[in-house]
Amino acid sequence: MKKRFVVLLAFIAICFSGCVFSPPSQNAEEAALTSEPPPQPEKTYALIVKSMENPYMITMYEGFKAACAEMNVQPLFLGPGADGLPGQSEILGELLTKKVEGIAVAANDMREVSPLLKTAAAQKTAVVSLDSMVDPADRQVHIQQASPEIIGRVLVQACAKMMDYSGSFAILTTTATMPNQSTWVEWMNRELRDHPETYRDMTLVETAYGLDEEAPSAEETTRLLKTYPDLKMIIAPTVVGLRAAAAEIKKAGSDCLVTGLGLPSEMEPFIADGICPWMYLWNPSELGYLAAYALDALSCGQIGGSVGEILFAGSLGEKVITKSTDGGTEVVLGNPKVFDMTNIAVWGELF
Repeated sequence: MKKRFVVLLAFIAICFSGCVFSPPSQNAEEAALTSEPPPQPEKTYALIVKSMENPYMITMYEGFKAACAEMNVQPLFLGPGADGLPGQSEILGELLTKKVEGIAVAANDMREVSPLLKTAAAQKTAVVSLDSMVDPADRQVHIQQASPEIIGRVLVQACAKMMDYSGSFAILTTTATMPNQSTWVEWMNRELRDHPETYRDMTLVETAYGLDEEAPSAEETTRLLKTYPDLKMIIAPTVVGLRAAAAEIKKAGSDCLVTGLGLPSEMEPFIADGICPWMYLWNPSELGYLAAYALDALSCGQIGGSVGEILFAGSLGEKVITKSTDGGTEVVLGNPKVFDMTNIAVWGELF
């Protein structure tokens, strides 16, 4: 009898904890007779993005919001505006004065947000980073879109094929402090160093910074085209930068090509006219979705962010927590997808 009572108490605790619980299935007729208004969310999870006007970040929030709806959690969408103000540290500081059970952050600068994330941890708030990682000491787990090594190496390999392994090319990234961008650029350079014979006739002339904004990215593209008249390729591992570069190349009537990381819905016309033969990305919505489920599992104590733990991520299934290259832990969404003329129209309908 005592054992049954303990089990009953555990069951009640789960039902009212705000964590994910799947009740026994019932048919539609039974559901109609027993349906009650859904309970009000007891938890709030916040997604802090690099810019609230970045289409990639908006799509990422859509997935985050969908996961929160499945778990009956209140989502918050926060981040700098187009002018970059307020910064992520100011947003975090304000957020920590409110009742928030989980924070997911795509860092513009890991050093800037570090003190605030330490405060969040001290307040027992679940913290994950996604898209762009923070220091391992400032998070419980990172939500990795794809292996940084694979992204960096694949982009150089694609560039080489498009320019027939000969000529000059440039990289158009965001900033030197954005963790994911700087890591991808490091792996691009590593790929070049590791295979000198393969790339012996190719020259990386410059790494330019477009600040992850439309106008600066377009200006940098124009400058690159004028400075290097024989430029054959631009690699832009940024959604904003890739779109801006493609548009400027088309406007200039240049023969330069681009590849990188882009949204299918935005890059479809540039793939169709050959400016971007193919490109790569993952589903940003799935990345946000995965981050929300990670926050919930951490908040509920189902995982602690240790290597080998299993995260149940809703429709994405089970994900294993692994060691990341920075010494912390991560959950990897999967390998990047390739988008070209064979599939761009289909994917363009999705994001």
